[in-house]
Amino acid sequence: MTASTETFKLFLLRHGQSELNHENIFCGWIDAKLTEKGKSQARHTASLIKDYCQSNNVSLPQIGYTSRLVRTQQTMDVILDELNLKGENHVVCGNSFTEKDESDLTTSLQQNKGQVIPVLQTWRLNERHYGSWQGQRKPKILQQYGKDEYMYIRRDYHGKPPQVDLKLEMVQEVDEKGSSTGYEFKEPNRHLKYGVEEANGETLPSGESLEDVVKRMVPLFDNIVLKLAKDFSLDSSLIVGHGSSVRSILKILEGISDEAIKDVDIPNGIPLVIELDRSSFKFIRSFYLDPESAKINAKKVRNEGFEQNP
Repeated sequence: MTASTETFKLFLLRHGQSELNHENIFCGWIDAKLTEKGKSQARHTASLIKDYCQSNNVSLPQIGYTSRLVRTQQTMDVILDELNLKGENHVVCGNSFTEKDESDLTTSLQQNKGQVIPVLQTWRLNERHYGSWQGQRKPKILQQYGKDEYMYIRRDYHGKPPQVDLKLEMVQEVDEKGSSTGYEFKEPNRHLKYGVEEANGETLPSGESLEDVVKRMVPLFDNIVLKLAKDFSLDSSLIVGHGSSVRSILKILEGISDEAIKDVDIPNGIPLVIELDRSSFKFIRSFYLDPESAKINAKKVRNEGFEQNP
């Protein structure tokens, strides 16, 4: 067994730049699409992953994971296209798989032989719900709350924004008021977008701290991501998430403290490799495939609201 096969590789990244990232707006559960820059970042991610896999005798990702938001799904689509793979989408409800779910995945993995990979979409990988800050420009919120409160709510593990008023900040099925409510960008109507989740009794949030995101992420990671890696003896998987969901995964795997996690910034569209011991699935190490760009762009994330995005 070579060094490369002794570890399970998790490719983890935040989606490419979205329309609202570009506008310096709290996006949260709003369904912003990728910009052209975001698509370019996704293509660069694919190139980095392909080069790494070829150089280290590692399989290309055998399963993909995205949130239920368009920007992660578009990022995944671009990456898979560049890798000459196709995604077979499955919406995941609950904290674990049914026997039918596992049977479908077994069939998909065995029949397609790597040409088509399952892509599991789950709301648990969604961005942190920014409550009433969603759809608001970051400089405006900074001015309204002041630097200390702004940074506490935005970065502290326990910081939580005011709850969302879904009658104002969600697209309504009837009598939509448009931007006259002060929210030019709104969350999609939940009954339409998350009907599968609602039918399965899922409770969706209306404002979250990073602590809340970690709590919803732990069962997903333990009961689905790691379980599938073990059950199917996978070499690698790919997760396309958001700033807060990626930070949550790093906190879970690396054991980052509540205090230290507030200083972890996640740049758009630069993949991390996380190595886990194949026998125990314990964390070994993590590293960016483009560390210099990651450092520069993480600093830009830290300063959002304080300076204009390019």
